[in-house]
Amino acid sequence: MADLNKLLDEIQKPEVSHVDMIKRRSKGTLQWFLEKDHRTHPIHDNNALQFFMCGQEGFAAIEKDILAAGSSIDLVLWGFDPGMELTRSRTTWPHGTTYGDLLVRKAGEGVKVRMLLWFDSLVINKAAGNVPDFPAFWAPTSFSKTSRTTWPEGADSYDNRSNSAWVLTDRSNYCKQWWEDALAGRFKNLEVRLRRGSPLEIHSNLARYLPDSKRDLSEAASMIAVGTHHQKPILIDYEPAAGGRPRNVCGYVMGLNSVTDYWDTTAHAFNDPRRELSPNSYTNYDEARWHRKPYRDYAIRVQGEALHCLNRNFVQGWDSAAGVQVIPGPAGSLFPANGAGAFSKKLGDRRQSIQARDIPRPSGSRCRVQIQRTQPESDDGTILKGYTLASANALNYIYVENQYFQLSEWPRLLKDVRKRYRRAMQEAGAAPTDMAPLHLFVVIPQPERGQMVPSTYDTVGTLGAGAQMGEYDKKVQGERKRREAGARSGGGLVGASANAVPVDAQAQLQELGIKPLVAMLLTFDSANQAKNIRIKARDSEAQDAQAGVEEKARGHADDVNPENLSDFNITPRRYREIYIHSKLMIVDDVYLTLGSANLNARSMAADSELNLCTEEYAFTKAARKRVWGNLAGGDLDGKECTRAETAQVHEDWLQRMSGNQALRTGGKSPVDGSFIHPFEDPRGVPFVKLA
Repeated sequence: MADLNKLLDEIQKPEVSHVDMIKRRSKGTLQWFLEKDHRTHPIHDNNALQFFMCGQEGFAAIEKDILAAGSSIDLVLWGFDPGMELTRSRTTWPHGTTYGDLLVRKAGEGVKVRMLLWFDSLVINKAAGNVPDFPAFWAPTSFSKTSRTTWPEGADSYDNRSNSAWVLTDRSNYCKQWWEDALAGRFKNLEVRLRRGSPLEIHSNLARYLPDSKRDLSEAASMIAVGTHHQKPILIDYEPAAGGRPRNVCGYVMGLNSVTDYWDTTAHAFNDPRRELSPNSYTNYDEARWHRKPYRDYAIRVQGEALHCLNRNFVQGWDSAAGVQVIPGPAGSLFPANGAGAFSKKLGDRRQSIQARDIPRPSGSRCRVQIQRTQPESDDGTILKGYTLASANALNYIYVENQYFQLSEWPRLLKDVRKRYRRAMQEAGAAPTDMAPLHLFVVIPQPERGQMVPSTYDTVGTLGAGAQMGEYDKKVQGERKRREAGARSGGGLVGASANAVPVDAQAQLQELGIKPLVAMLLTFDSANQAKNIRIKARDSEAQDAQAGVEEKARGHADDVNPENLSDFNITPRRYREIYIHSKLMIVDDVYLTLGSANLNARSMAADSELNLCTEEYAFTKAARKRVWGNLAGGDLDGKECTRAETAQVHEDWLQRMSGNQALRTGGKSPVDGSFIHPFEDPRGVPFVKLA
């Protein structure tokens, strides 16, 4: 296993604190930023930050800033969906102006639009879902500069269509043609460049930052062979505008992807008609329409000196993007895709003269910011360093909300730090009861693929919550009983988990004063819409697994009508998963990090990622109160998060989670204004392990 303690020793910068010999006291400050990395990752003062919860807030702010752009719009994209809408008023597609039309409009006004997109191959990217309706064949250049993207019936007439299949077909056709036009250069001032991961550099970065990790072969191979560029920052008007036009200099760091699934509100309604239609529901003229599941994520708007680092990240990617071949093999060299060529003018050279001090900032900007990255091409692992340092500094609480909670090295680091803390307290003459507890709030989704169950189990199991993954935990406990009976230790995924997770994990945590909770989020069908809806596929693999358990016990799953022999014979359950796509950590109301990086080995060393971190107390505290109040209920926002209040709210969260679970079991609605439930996953052992 990788030892993050060694990394912590490399990160921490020794500091001398002088003792007042009369008062016998000393003052010191905690190191929150990566001070040893300041040459490549400057710590910028004088920034203004705005925190947005979920797509409705974040995307609306982005659209407003794009509309005000005067010189340039730089988009770093894991994925892009030209048919999605950033703001939505109608209840069917298009719900508003599409993202594709918005960018084309600004490009037509003379604003340079640059889109830097991760694209490996049609097979991989179709499976990833990051470029919906990307054409199978497209030309990198075109003799015609006239766009062929059209609205067959006119955008305003789309509200009158009643059949979901027609809506989805028209949407798909629009997106395919938009992509063809964009990739062929038919949109003036709009350029798309494509980039893929580099296996050799990913292998090197994994070896450098997680050197002792014993990853399963399939897991390691998937990270190295299919490395993604997972960043999603936006930079607006970094360059001066032509003719002295007004500028709107700002940027965004976020987890939100520019794909329609990621639009949702903080209410996370059970079946919000502003979310995209699901292709898995029955379609008829009088249908009750089924929309895609709720998603949770965040964005931060940035003004000030930190934009200098966002620009450096963008131009490095833009100037090195070589694109991909349209046609595989030797013939592909005759048809190069969009990308930087040998004779291309470098954007980095053009912007080299713009320094951090030249960037406009609003009055009152006070936030200190460091931009951190995972970037194998640059041997960059500063996000992992940032998580390691901040976690080691925690004294009162750590809040983690993350899509992939799979880095089992992280809870082991917390335990090691607490052991050192306990030892120092004992050497100073303190009793074990004098140790202030550390409260962990962990909010995660059920893993989207069964292959992610083992890594998730290893992480939550180290936090004493392995039993919340019932079926897999039974296998692990069975393996332990075999060993106790003298049987030879089994190998495979279960054997590895039995080795990774301490038998006495809960006792270890109690001894060290670590108090964890692991939650997931669910929304409720308060209007009982589900009874009139029929679908052919559930929202997730975990729901399928639960249905399989019911089918084995009763002959059919509770949500299936056995008399309905069509493909559409499932009635949605009244509790629906809120999929957590977030990548947020808050520590002690002081430190906040947010961006694209998940808490797994892929994000920490393999994929390119970008996070923003800040130590601004007022900003961090306000964000924490909004997040906790929205998820657990306004009465459980933590108040001022004093030690006593944190201990109380942690206990209150546990009680509310347990209460909501009991209400769900009884078919009743949850406590008003709350989404939190105990995390659980009913799946067993997968064939392979993937990151």
